[in-house]
Amino acid sequence: MVLSVVALTASFAAPAAAQSADTAERTLSSTEAQAGDVVEVTETIQLSESGTVDWSAEFSPAFQNVEYTSTDNADFPTFDNDKALASWGDVSEVTLVYEVTIPDDANVDDTYTISSSLSSPEETDVTGEDTITVVDGSDGGDGSDGGNEDNTGDGPRYENDLSVSPGDTVYQGEEDTEFSDEFTSDVLNGVENGGAEGEQLSFPIPQDQETGVYGDGNENTVTVTDPRVDDITINRLDDSGNEITDVDGSSITTEDADQMNVVADYNFDDAEYAELTITDESDTDITNQVLASGEDDTLKDGEPVRLDLSDEDAGTYTFTVEGGENLDFGSAADTTTVEMTTDDDLGLELATSDAVRGDNVKYTVTSGSDDDLHYVVIESSDFRDGVSPDNAERIFRNVADTEEVGAYDADNDVKNPADIEDADFAWAQVEMDGTTAVGQIETQYVDDSSIDVDVYNNDVAIDQIDDADSEDDVSLDVSEGDISIENPSDTYVVGSEIDVTGSATGADEVALFARDNSDWELITQNIDVDSDDTFEEEDFVLSSSDHGDGADILSLPGTYRFGVIDQSDADEVMNDDNTIGTSDFNQGSSASMSLRVAEGDLTAEFETINGEIAEDVDEDITFEGTARGQREVVVAFVDQRGNTVVDTVSVDSDDHTFDEEDFSLAGLSQGTVSAHVISDGRDDQYGDDDLPGTYTDIVTWVDELEDESLTGDQIRDRISSETVDESASDDRMVTDTFRYTDASTTVESVYPEGAAADGVNPVGIDDTIVAEGQTNLQPSDNTISVEILDEDGTSKEIASTDEWNTDGQWSLSVSTDNLDVGTYTLESDDSETTDRTDIEIVEERQDDDGDDGDDGTDGDDGEDDTDGDDGDDGTDGDDGDDGTDGDDGDDGTDGDDGDDGTDGDDGDDDGTPGFGVAVAMIALLGAALIALRRNDN
Repeated sequence: MVLSVVALTASFAAPAAAQSADTAERTLSSTEAQAGDVVEVTETIQLSESGTVDWSAEFSPAFQNVEYTSTDNADFPTFDNDKALASWGDVSEVTLVYEVTIPDDANVDDTYTISSSLSSPEETDVTGEDTITVVDGSDGGDGSDGGNEDNTGDGPRYENDLSVSPGDTVYQGEEDTEFSDEFTSDVLNGVENGGAEGEQLSFPIPQDQETGVYGDGNENTVTVTDPRVDDITINRLDDSGNEITDVDGSSITTEDADQMNVVADYNFDDAEYAELTITDESDTDITNQVLASGEDDTLKDGEPVRLDLSDEDAGTYTFTVEGGENLDFGSAADTTTVEMTTDDDLGLELATSDAVRGDNVKYTVTSGSDDDLHYVVIESSDFRDGVSPDNAERIFRNVADTEEVGAYDADNDVKNPADIEDADFAWAQVEMDGTTAVGQIETQYVDDSSIDVDVYNNDVAIDQIDDADSEDDVSLDVSEGDISIENPSDTYVVGSEIDVTGSATGADEVALFARDNSDWELITQNIDVDSDDTFEEEDFVLSSSDHGDGADILSLPGTYRFGVIDQSDADEVMNDDNTIGTSDFNQGSSASMSLRVAEGDLTAEFETINGEIAEDVDEDITFEGTARGQREVVVAFVDQRGNTVVDTVSVDSDDHTFDEEDFSLAGLSQGTVSAHVISDGRDDQYGDDDLPGTYTDIVTWVDELEDESLTGDQIRDRISSETVDESASDDRMVTDTFRYTDASTTVESVYPEGAAADGVNPVGIDDTIVAEGQTNLQPSDNTISVEILDEDGTSKEIASTDEWNTDGQWSLSVSTDNLDVGTYTLESDDSETTDRTDIEIVEERQDDDGDDGDDGTDGDDGEDDTDGDDGDDGTDGDDGDDGTDGDDGDDGTDGDDGDDGTDGDDGDDDGTPGFGVAVAMIALLGAALIALRRNDN
């Protein structure tokens, strides 16, 4: 064994914190080898401190094969025949073992160089370069008499009872051998940094022996690795013994199975040969039965053993390769299978026997040989009527195991659709993947009946199909698909965008038609049907002049028929003018419905506050409306001086609404402003078509009116006369007006809570102040505050609100908790304007008494000789007027004056505080004075 070591110290010019490699070494199991030999390479790296290791190696020229046998848990170890890479993170030492194979075609004296380096922790070469020299079999170059590492050249150790020499590779589980006399001990110890440090090695070697390098302490070492069968290849051969294809894990027909071989790649041929076992489905060992003449079941690494399975029955056969003696465990044993089929078994299966036209139907060619090519064919008699050569080529889909598809004109022997006059059949060529090949049939282009599908033997060429018999055939029943319409429902508004939706089983595409009283007329066609059998045409205008004549039918109000038909059916029966007769339409895969077509409408509302917009605060306006049948509307604002603001607004296609928040009015003058929403009606043109046609053109036209020095009224007249007032116009316009003015917030009323009153009223010290007022500001963007100030201007109470309606009426409640009896200033503030009023806070708010009742009338005077009758008492009610004196009696003795009539009861308080009792007292005094004056008379 050759050992190369280089010691690396911290002498590199690196930062203090950087890690360095203390040791990095490479050992080779041999520096001389024969062509095809395997040399084991061990690389060890030891760091001064734990860190990251990034290792790479280059091989020049490339080896036949490079393979890791131990990576020491490397991250992402990769290799190729000319290079290898590996990385480790947070390690202090690593050991990497890999094998390189000298190419079989290497010449004696060829050299192969191995160089490796570290890019981390520091850029470092590992031991420089090592060279392997190719030698012939007569001298292994290491003191042996041949190229085998067992120093004999006579084959594996087991078969030749050979001992293990220094530099050899031994294997986990290897028995029946011993170390040669060159070793100083029968027990070897793991070499430092060799991957097995601290372990011991002796024969027999346990199956779980630690892999790595072991030695006797006198530089005599061996390497322990795991025995592996890396690959088993079963090849199909031609009559000359050349390999055609590998069939392991696949299939082969019994006809082709007379020329086969098996090749095994394994790594333990210096210890013992591998053995081949072949079993049938009953697990019977048939190896000796199928070995070709002169072959045995011993497999040398990489050397083929010929087989003949042509006399075996159809079925699955298992090939097992493992060590012939002790190495028959774990990765030292591997298996593969081959499926045997007979020519008579070639078949064709369908995933379903029934399909709706337009479905993709899977077919499977069965019981073929791997890599064989077969034609699958559908005759032209099963084509759909009128199918073109291009569509005939689409009957088979180029998917899965399909190699090629097409149509064939047998009369002219052509496959190119462009050159085909009349296709005789559609075909697909499939390649067997194992025992099966999968493809698909597109039923869109076949007849809605029972169609036949044939598969032909692999030796039948396309120009022989007409005269050959198929190996198998199946029938597929194809029926027409169903179509349904989900939207539109029952009504369509002229000009509106809708989503046309529905389902179409078995169709690839559909077409839309409309009918009035005669044939169906095309609206549009080639609408794709999705894989879930649904179709959808979003934001589609059925009445658009951009579509076919069927759209013109739906551009006028009325009731019509709307239909959807399979595009393939439409293509078969549609006339040159894109019409279909009623009978032909109904016979195809189609659906229709009654559709009422209605005119659109237009509404609009502009949001103002008490009919005003505050220019210096809001400067914008919010509006909304509906415009059925429109995709956009034009919105224009015109002031008295002829300034305009105009733009387009989109209409939602689902609910036909439009809305715009904070539409800017910048550029308009204060005063009365008119707002207009204009639509072009059903005919998609403004006025009589003298105006520009698009929405944006109308915006430009209105903008340009501003440049003509017109007044606001003139511009309004011009807009109306060219649109809604134009002769025969179906345009629509909604108009509103508002004041565009300064911001304004005023205080209108102040009163105690629960005693609403106009004007400014006193408020009791225990009451809550209610302030009401008027504003023209938008509540969404503004706040009104009310503040109570004392005579020094000190704020005593404050409250605010941002909630009021479009009438501009605002209201706030303010506490009197921090107020005393006296006079205060109430101030409103909206951040732009303020308003003030003085208010009185009183000790106690008094309610007013009701009006006094009238006094009762005096009784009439009695006659002279008799007392006058007493006057009647005054009636109750509101305070009555004082009762009148009774009439004087006839002359004679004066009678006594009648008693004064009693005062009527006081009525309810009149609401004026402190006056009810005073009025009653005055009334009583007045009545007494009148009585005294009467008595004096």
